[in-house]
Amino acid sequence: MIWIMIVGLFVLIAFGVPIAFSMGAAALMYVLVEGIPLSIVAQRFFSNTQSFAFLAVPFFILAGSLMVHAGIAQRIIQLAHSLVRWLPGGLGCVSVVTNMVLAGVSGSSVADAASVGSVLIPEMKKKGYSSSFAASINASASVVGIIIPPSSTMIIIAWLANLSVAKMFIAGAIPGILISLAYLVTTIVISVKRGYPREQRPTFKEVAQGVMQAFWAIIMPIFMIGAIIFGIATATEVAALSAVYAFIIGFFVYRSLDGKKLMAALKETVVGTTVVMMIVCSSSIFTYILISEGIPAMISSALLGLGIPDYLMILILVLILFVAGMIMDLVPNLFIFIPIFFPIATGIGMDPIHFAIVMLCALALGLFTPPVGTTLFLSCHLAKIKVENTYKDLIPYFVIGALVVILIAYIPGLVMWLPDVLMK
Repeated sequence: MIWIMIVGLFVLIAFGVPIAFSMGAAALMYVLVEGIPLSIVAQRFFSNTQSFAFLAVPFFILAGSLMVHAGIAQRIIQLAHSLVRWLPGGLGCVSVVTNMVLAGVSGSSVADAASVGSVLIPEMKKKGYSSSFAASINASASVVGIIIPPSSTMIIIAWLANLSVAKMFIAGAIPGILISLAYLVTTIVISVKRGYPREQRPTFKEVAQGVMQAFWAIIMPIFMIGAIIFGIATATEVAALSAVYAFIIGFFVYRSLDGKKLMAALKETVVGTTVVMMIVCSSSIFTYILISEGIPAMISSALLGLGIPDYLMILILVLILFVAGMIMDLVPNLFIFIPIFFPIATGIGMDPIHFAIVMLCALALGLFTPPVGTTLFLSCHLAKIKVENTYKDLIPYFVIGALVVILIAYIPGLVMWLPDVLMK
């Protein structure tokens, strides 16, 4: 029955049933056939959300939404424009840098793709960039939104794997920046080959104005991470403070946030939190059944018993995560693979924080790969182009991103150096 449940999950997904309902329906089928009391299902459905750490999820979503509605994205775009527009493929470089900076504000790859893409994709098309290239850059560059802190996805990983949220946040900074820099170089190389335009070099005054306009947004992640490092507040408390900070900046400093935009931000927060929690609840039941049947332990023991060298085992795990990220949403993948892969990773000597970041980065690439790439579909909609027409331009970004993830997997210092230094 356990294998019928797993196959049923993928059959439902293939028929277009949303992930949360697919996992819930597959698990419910198993429960009914095996005669498991429904009271246990109800208890498991809600109990996993009764966590202080999960309170950070709606607060971070609210903070990011407030920042977007307050016009922070436009200010960061202007700053990035003044810094890198003179490079080959100037507007493409602006897209990459903007997504990197905005990741430290919004904490959401989808929000970044929407806010940056809606401004830059039409502008890139006007300047002669192909729709495919514009969509590909936006879709791929925005994935760092869940890698560079803050990130609600990191909170879920930390809760599932019993890790420190603070260490997860700090550990994600360097890998996220490395991926962004790799995409920046990729954009420059492609732009040189295709002859895409570069803009006029900025003056010092333009750069200074860009920094001043985006100043309050730039210091927000510094304020959050600093509060965690110095023990001023927990990650959940920082999430609440960041929402208050975003409201104050948008309403009183920039004065771009009004009642209508505030209500829109609150609505997005409710919808976003509901979607995340629905997936978490359904995934909890599915994972509970897998664990109770001993599937993760069985798979872990089988793989470790093969005697595969550690370096090859790391590569196998990463490749599996790449494929999983392509065919299923990120959060369900976390619930399925954390119980299976963490014992394997720790069994071959990987630090749990290190492997958590590797897993996050590997699965994040699935956000811009078909068939379920969220940022890809959003970017293609903004560029008014079919998804299949972007594949040629997406391949370089996926390959480069995959190489960076593999590099991070084999060099622990790229992940662990910063938390080791800041959280001794």
